[in-house]
Amino acid sequence: MEETLKELNQLKKAGILRDYAIGGGYAVNYYLEPILTYDLDIYVLMYKDEEFSNLYRYLRAKGCEIENVHIIIGRMPVQFLPTYIHPAIDEAVRKARRIRFRGIPTKVLTPEHLIATLLMAFRPKDRMVIPSLLEFTDKKKLQSTLRRFSDEKTPLDQRLRRILESLR
Repeated sequence: MEETLKELNQLKKAGILRDYAIGGGYAVNYYLEPILTYDLDIYVLMYKDEEFSNLYRYLRAKGCEIENVHIIIGRMPVQFLPTYIHPAIDEAVRKARRIRFRGIPTKVLTPEHLIATLLMAFRPKDRMVIPSLLEFTDKKKLQSTLRRFSDEKTPLDQRLRRILESLR
């Protein structure tokens, strides 16, 4: 993971990435007991398909392999998720928590934004960890985040309510 984070920081320094933050399973692992996760989900500030294509071209030219939706960086499968796929992702990257992983500076989604992204995916494995993540949240921030980014297609606040009701 260290090699991957160093490369991501180099991409940022080179201007290939504006900014990024760790999401998905590795972000869950930051807050909770480790869970098995296959890849590193990286949310990136990007606003056009062209920027995303340039990232892939750049990494391919550096010798990184591409496997389906993953780019292998330092033996780690990385899935890049650009902010243009949903406004919540843009905010999640901008408000991400600055941390150090084994001395390497990086950012991880806040628990509130992590829960929002997990509710967007709404897979069984995501629904399982959300109740445990709630203890790390500021409840008002979480409610505000879910309210702002809920819509008919992705009713985040309703999804959270369903999860909590299933625990009773």
